Amino acid sequence: MAFADGSQVRLADVAETVIGTIPATPAFQIMRYRTASVRLAKQTDISDEVRSDRNVPSITDVGRNVSGSIETRFSYGTYDKWLERLFCSAFSTGVLKNGITPKAGTLELTYQQGGTDSYVRYRGCRWNTLDLNLRSRQPVQATWGIMGIGSPTPTTSIITGATYTPATTTEDFNAGLNVANLSILSTAMVASPKVQALSVRINNNIYQVDVVGQYDAYGHGLGRFEVTGNMTVLFEDLAAYTAIISHEDVAIGFDLSDAKGNKYHFSIPKVKFTDGGPAAPGNGQPVVLEVPFQAFFDPTSSASMSITKTDAP
Repeated sequence: MAFADGSQVRLADVAETVIGTIPATPAFQIMRYRTASVRLAKQTDISDEVRSDRNVPSITDVGRNVSGSIETRFSYGTYDKWLERLFCSAFSTGVLKNGITPKAGTLELTYQQGGTDSYVRYRGCRWNTLDLNLRSRQPVQATWGIMGIGSPTPTTSIITGATYTPATTTEDFNAGLNVANLSILSTAMVASPKVQALSVRINNNIYQVDVVGQYDAYGHGLGRFEVTGNMTVLFEDLAAYTAIISHEDVAIGFDLSDAKGNKYHFSIPKVKFTDGGPAAPGNGQPVVLEVPFQAFFDPTSSASMSITKTDAP
């Protein structure tokens, strides 16, 4: 008997012009990923009516929603559309800033099962969160949090007229070779501290909206755009610690550049270090500061965060 093998599951994505509506003849982009846990979540109501024989009277199917995450490595040009959905904006002259325009897509997973394959699709998918992790000697990894409206009945065939663009082939970024111009500066920090690990979390705080008479979610609303993170920095002097206790404005920026010269510049121009301080870890390890941070609005750039992309010459 043929069964679906995890190493052969294809993930494809297409933008929706009308949120919640799968394009009639979708031009799918095959996506690179590590794991995908996006699925249809089923809500049921278990009756609490009393029966003299002590049995459960009924279990009712009351609704569905779509949620989950997609784990990927990070590479140039592969996830630009996902970044635009996450930022609720679009790249303009190579610059992406957080905005207020809702964007969504349809995800399709193809499960190969021998002679007949299975196709499961999720419509009205919004990109709610991104966790971007840079750790020394490791690839740059991303986890994308997804919220969707619904899932049509699974089928054993593609959508009529659908096309599939092959996945990108740009190399994965890694935190050892591809991170450059890492800048963490404030009044106290005139030179950037040495960083062992840096994580950034972007959260749209999307919330689901339900209405009476509708089985799937009616839609999603946008909450605040929040950028938080954490840094592990070597304790080389008092600069970073002074920035913490003095509650200084801090600017964080870094480049991800591949061997061909393609580059993203990430800019978080206004940040507060919300906690942190040196400890005494004992023998055989350096003293570090674990520094959580949160961004806030920068009037100069009119954003909390921006990404600038530059194609290789």
